[in-house]
Amino acid sequence: MASTTTPLLPTTRRPHVLILGDETKGKVEDIAVAAKTLLADKNVIVTVDLKATYKAIESKPDLVIVIGGDGAILATSHRLQRRRVPVLGVNVGRVGFLSAVSPSRLETVLNDLFDDKFRIERRALMSFSVKRKGEVVLDSHVLNEIVVTRLPEDSMMSIELVDERRPVCSYFGDGLIVSTATGSTAYNLSAGGPILAPSLEALVVQPLAPHTLAMRPLILRSDRHFSLRINSSGTLNSDGHLEGNLQPGDRVRIGPSSRTLQLVVDPKNRFYARLRSKLHWGEAAGPGDD
Repeated sequence: MASTTTPLLPTTRRPHVLILGDETKGKVEDIAVAAKTLLADKNVIVTVDLKATYKAIESKPDLVIVIGGDGAILATSHRLQRRRVPVLGVNVGRVGFLSAVSPSRLETVLNDLFDDKFRIERRALMSFSVKRKGEVVLDSHVLNEIVVTRLPEDSMMSIELVDERRPVCSYFGDGLIVSTATGSTAYNLSAGGPILAPSLEALVVQPLAPHTLAMRPLILRSDRHFSLRINSSGTLNSDGHLEGNLQPGDRVRIGPSSRTLQLVVDPKNRFYARLRSKLHWGEAAGPGDD
C-alpha cells in the first residue's frame, strides 16, 4: 500500500528510530553509523542496538530499521507482534525478500520517508495453537510458516488435514509445511511449493517427502480455520524456531491472525523484480545451456 499523504513518522514531536543488527556480521556496523548520522541530521532520536538482543524494542520506537537478512526480520516481527511499528529491512543477507532495501539505496529511501514518498506493505500473520488432551498448550502467530516434522528415529509421520471437522486428506511422509503467502518464498519454495504473491489471502500446505505420487501442494483460504490431527510423534517449528514436540492425539489449529507486519519497502524493488533478481525466476536458458 503506497502512502503520500499520511506521514510515516510523527510530526508533532521528535521521531524515535531504532536501528537493530548484529555487529559481528558483514558491514552492519558501518551501515548503522551511516543511517544514524543521516537521521540525526534530521532531528531524529536514534537508538542503536547491534548486539542482536532486541531489548531496545521496549523503548517504543516509531520506526525500526533492521540491518541483516530475512532471518533478522523474522526475529524482529516476533517481538513486534503486539506493536504496530513499521519495519525497514536493509539486506546484508543472501536473498532478502523481506529485507528488500539494498545498502546502496538506504540513504535515498530514508530521505524519501521524510518527503512522504514511501510504500508500506502490510503482511498478514498466521495464528496457530496446539491442543493436547483438551488443553491449549501453545498459542502463537507466525509471519512465514509452521513446520511439522517426524522425529529423527521414525521413518514416517501421519497427519490428517481437517477443514471445519470434515477430513480433507491424510499425509504420510516426513511432515508438512503450512506457509503464509509471505512465507511461500522461504522453506515452502525450497520444498517445491508454489510461489504466492504476498498480497494474496491464502496459505500453502506443502507435504515434505510424501510417501505417494498423488500428494501435491494445497492452497487454502487464509480467512478460515483448519486443523492438523497428529497421529504420530513429531516436532513443531515456527519461523525457524523449535516450539517443541508433538504427541499422537495433538491437534494443531491454524487460522487468520489480526496481527500484521508493516514493511517499509523500496518502490524500485517490487516483489516480482526481487523474484527475478534473487531467484532468477522466469529466465530462459541461454544458448548452449543444458
